[in-house]
Amino acid sequence: MSYFVLHNGEKNQYQNLSDTHSYHNGKLRSVLNSTVVGLCIVLLLMSLWNLSQEQLPNTRIIILRSSKTPLRRTSHKFVSFGLDTSLLRNMNKMPIKDDRFINLARHLSPAYVRVGGTSADCLFFNKILPMHSVKPTSPVDGNDISNFTITNKDFMSVYEFANNTGLRMIFDLNALIRNPDGSWNYTNAKEIILFAKGHEMSMDWQLGNEPNSFHHVFDVQILPQQLAMDYIVLRGLLDSLGYASSILIGPEVNHVGDENHKGEDYARIFLENNNNSVDHVTWHQYYLNGREAKVEDFINPATFNYLPGQIKSMRQAINASGQKINMWLSETSTAYGGGAPGLSDRFVAGFLWLDKLGYSAKSGVYSVTRQSLFGGNYSMVGPDLDPNPDWWVTVMFQHFVSEIVLEIVSPDPELLRLYVHCTPQKALLNRVPAITVYGINLNKVQTNIWFQGLDRNVKIFLYALTSEQLTSRKIQLNEEILMLQSNGDLPPFRPIIFNANQNIPLAPYSMNFLVLHGVDFPACSR
Repeated sequence: MSYFVLHNGEKNQYQNLSDTHSYHNGKLRSVLNSTVVGLCIVLLLMSLWNLSQEQLPNTRIIILRSSKTPLRRTSHKFVSFGLDTSLLRNMNKMPIKDDRFINLARHLSPAYVRVGGTSADCLFFNKILPMHSVKPTSPVDGNDISNFTITNKDFMSVYEFANNTGLRMIFDLNALIRNPDGSWNYTNAKEIILFAKGHEMSMDWQLGNEPNSFHHVFDVQILPQQLAMDYIVLRGLLDSLGYASSILIGPEVNHVGDENHKGEDYARIFLENNNNSVDHVTWHQYYLNGREAKVEDFINPATFNYLPGQIKSMRQAINASGQKINMWLSETSTAYGGGAPGLSDRFVAGFLWLDKLGYSAKSGVYSVTRQSLFGGNYSMVGPDLDPNPDWWVTVMFQHFVSEIVLEIVSPDPELLRLYVHCTPQKALLNRVPAITVYGINLNKVQTNIWFQGLDRNVKIFLYALTSEQLTSRKIQLNEEILMLQSNGDLPPFRPIIFNANQNIPLAPYSMNFLVLHGVDFPACSR
């Protein structure tokens, strides 16, 4: 596969220089002429070098800061994905045995796949449940919240999908099966764990979904102190049944960053009482209401600025608990309520997604779980099993961005939102060191960037993602529509190549990955 495409927009200004010395009979005259010509050539070269570095209109100077240690380091499964538990209500409609879907998921590995959501707290394993004459629905979004059961075969099918695609499954257990005294009844969960262990399943676990909102959805309240005790029980259960090395995450709170801070407060109290039973503290994040969102919301800088405040608020809650623990965004997308129809699965949604990955990595979020891989209006793979634009954005991220986070200074952080990581080994050329700058340009016009202080031997490979319409399902890489090859393989990612001293044009409303081959930062070799 070739990653090279010549950039013909600017020719090398040195290519056509030639000496035009004139030689005459007199030795002194010859020397003088040679000197004059030499000076002219030097002046010409200097003027051409200055011309090549002259900043075009609307140019931003980008500063990359090298250091011996990374700014942050994320999980090697930083970008992960969700399959909503509600999909298990109709197993025959899940495409987990379809080769096309398996192939698409495999291109996203390594990653976690979280099987969780509201319906996790309705799920029973191998139980005969009473029939409902009228199925209860959530007062929040109208979705089915009736209890349902899955079989051994169902559970095995979901696990085999994860295992066959290189994903590691996190399974969300039902937290609403309660004893008369209010404690968690773990009998059914134990059956699931025993079945998983009996079939040598390597997987991870969690308990419940958005417990701080149980009173809104299920008209049930479980205090954070009680849930913390339940997690202690679950950790002991996992340790005793062969899953001591599996991670346990929680408490899966939502409404983080709201004025009343109920999500953060629930998480703080949970952490104060859980006796270190969880490996990572988890919370959910959405920007918009899927029923109200408009296309302009997806490119409004004010929308993007929700996330920093939410992360800061959650960080403060963790610090207040006295625990030192990584945070995960364990369920997140553009809009809650299943996403915004015709928007959350289109090109325009990619801006919020890529910026979320960049900002989360920079601010210390250890892993980000995208809702969802399949299902809903925010899916990465459509019901026709064609990849949506965010699938392609994620593939590019997985290919060009490593877990080692570096520092960058951009003069336009509202509309030109850039991040930088070390480039992963698989994307290096002949093992030459490299870093990857990536991010979004929300400007309505082309924006040029110029990297300050690069060695002249550095080559910059630009991979620009654009679309003819913001609401299109089609996405272009350097003006060519991205499509899988006929055998399901990824197409070659063909860059536009620039020299170190050139201005790099970023198209309006574009997502961009720039691999700077030849930049050797010490943090990348640690």
